[in-house]
Amino acid sequence: MAERYFIGKVQWSTLLGGWMEKYQILAPQKHEGGLFLEPVSMENLSTIVYDAARAVQPLKAFLFPALEEVTGEKAEPEKPWLFLGIKACGLSALPILDQAYGGEFADPHYQKRRQESLIVSSDCSQPWETCFCTLIGGKPYPSEGFDLNLSKVWDGFIVEAGSARGKALLEGHDEVLKEVVKEEAEALDKMRKETVSKIEKQNKEYRLPADLQKLMAGSWESDVWKVHSETCVECGACNHACPTCHCYFLDDVTRKEFVKLRGWDACQYSGYAVTAGGGTPRPHLYERFRNRYFCKIKYLFENYNRLGCTGCGRCIEGCQGRIDMRAALNDLTK
Repeated sequence: MAERYFIGKVQWSTLLGGWMEKYQILAPQKHEGGLFLEPVSMENLSTIVYDAARAVQPLKAFLFPALEEVTGEKAEPEKPWLFLGIKACGLSALPILDQAYGGEFADPHYQKRRQESLIVSSDCSQPWETCFCTLIGGKPYPSEGFDLNLSKVWDGFIVEAGSARGKALLEGHDEVLKEVVKEEAEALDKMRKETVSKIEKQNKEYRLPADLQKLMAGSWESDVWKVHSETCVECGACNHACPTCHCYFLDDVTRKEFVKLRGWDACQYSGYAVTAGGGTPRPHLYERFRNRYFCKIKYLFENYNRLGCTGCGRCIEGCQGRIDMRAALNDLTK
C-alpha cells in the first residue's frame, strides 16, 4: 500500500512555495466556468482548485504541443514541470501516449518532457455534466500513475505517495505530515463513494456492456454512425480535446534554414487519410466518424491493452454539433 499522510492547507501551500524554486508548477484555476492549467505563483496560490473536476486542457497539450519545431535546438522550459490537480481520467491517458511515443522508435521531445515532469494528481469531487468515467469502468479518483495524490478532507489533504519521486518530494517535511486517523480515512471513503454516485446518477440513461470491444466488433454496418455524424462539422475538437489522440502531421518549412514542424492532426478531417494520388479509404463523413470510435474503443485496446477513451467528456463538451459519445455508444446496444 502506498504511503499516506495528512497535511493542513497552510502547510501544503508552504510546500508548494518551496517547490516553485525548482519546478514550474501548473495547476487548475477557474475562469468563466471552466478550469485551466496555469502557472502557479505566490499571487494565485490561494485560488488553486484542487478537488473539482478535470481541466479543459489534457496533459498532452504540454507533453505533445499542438505545434512545435522538431528540428534543431529546442527552447525547453527552464524548470521541469510539476502538474498539479490532474484527475484520474488524465492519468489514464498517459500509458497510451507513453507507448505511442516510446518503444523502439521513441520520440525524444515527448520522452524528455515526460521523464522530467512530476504529477501531483487529486480526487474529483464535483464532476462536469459530461463526465462518464464510471460508465467505462473508471473511477473519479486516482489509484496509479501519480507521484503524489491529494484528497481534500476537511481543512487539509490526505497526500499519498505513488512513486519514489513522490516520496522524495515529501522528504524532510515530517513536521507537517501527520498520520491519517480513522475519521479522516472514513471521510475520504465517504466522499469518493458520493462522487461515484454522482457520476452514475448523471449517466443512468446510458447502458453500456462491460465488453465494449465485442459491442464494436458487431457494429461496423450500424446506421448509428450515419445518424450521429449528421451534425458533425469536422472541426476536429473531439480529436484535439481528447487526452489520448496523438496523430500528427509533419510540415517542411523553408526559411533561412530548413525547419520541420509537427502539429496535431485529426482523423475527422476529410484530408486526414488522403494519399498522394488523391484517394482516401474514408471518403464519407460517417466513415471518419466511425473510425474515431473504433480507434478509441477497439484499435487502441488491441494495440495497447487500454481503452482510448477515459470518460473525461471533453469531446462532448467541445463538440459544435452537440454529439454525445455516450449516446452514440448506447444506441449501438439497441
